[in-house]
Amino acid sequence: MDKFDKLATRSQKNVQPPDSYQPYPPPAYGYQQPGQYGAQYPPQYPPQYPYPYYGPPPKPDNTGKIIKIVVVVVVLVVVLPIVLAGILIVYLQTLPSSGGEVETSLGLRAEQTSNGIWTVSVISGSRNAAGVRLQVIVPNTSNPTVNKMVSSLSPTNADPDATYNDNNGNNKLDAGDTFLLKASGGHIAVGYTVQLLAGSSIIGTVKALPA
Repeated sequence: MDKFDKLATRSQKNVQPPDSYQPYPPPAYGYQQPGQYGAQYPPQYPPQYPYPYYGPPPKPDNTGKIIKIVVVVVVLVVVLPIVLAGILIVYLQTLPSSGGEVETSLGLRAEQTSNGIWTVSVISGSRNAAGVRLQVIVPNTSNPTVNKMVSSLSPTNADPDATYNDNNGNNKLDAGDTFLLKASGGHIAVGYTVQLLAGSSIIGTVKALPA
C-alpha cells in the first residue's frame, strides 16, 4: 500500500456517517437527541398520542355496560311478561263469570224498630243471595247463636230468629232488601254482632245491635 492509499484509508476512518444513518431512535418530545450528532437534528414533532403512549390508547373496559344491557334485556324478555300476565290474571278474576255485574261487599244498617225486633237493611252493594249465610254472634265469646242460610229465611218459612225480604225479587242482596231479627227466638239480643258470609268471607257486618 503506497502513501496515498494509507492517507485515503485514514481519512475514511475519520469520516462520520451522515445524519440519515443516525443509529439512535428519536427521543420523546422535548428531550435532546442522543448521540454525537444530536445537535444537528431539528426538534422532534409532538407524538400523535400523549406521553407515555406511542400508539392508540387502550380501549376502555365496557364490561359494566354489557352487564347492564344484559340485565335490561332479561327484564324485558322474562320479567316483564310475567308481571303483565299476573296483572291480567288479577283483572280477569275481578270479572263476573256469568257476565253480570261485579259483586261487591254489602253496606248494612241496623235499627231497633220495636221492642226485641231489629231491622237490618242493605244500603249498598250487590251479592247473589245463593250461598250467603246469616250469623249472629255473641261478642264476648265470638260464638254464633244464629247460623242460617239466607235462602231458608224467606217470610213463608216463618223462622223464629230471622226473616229475609228480597225487596225487588231478583235473588240478590242489594239496596232495599231487609232482614228482620227477633229476640223472641232466644238467640238475639242487644249488642250482638250480625254478619253476612259468602263461604268464609265476610261480606257485610253490623258490629252491635242497637238498643
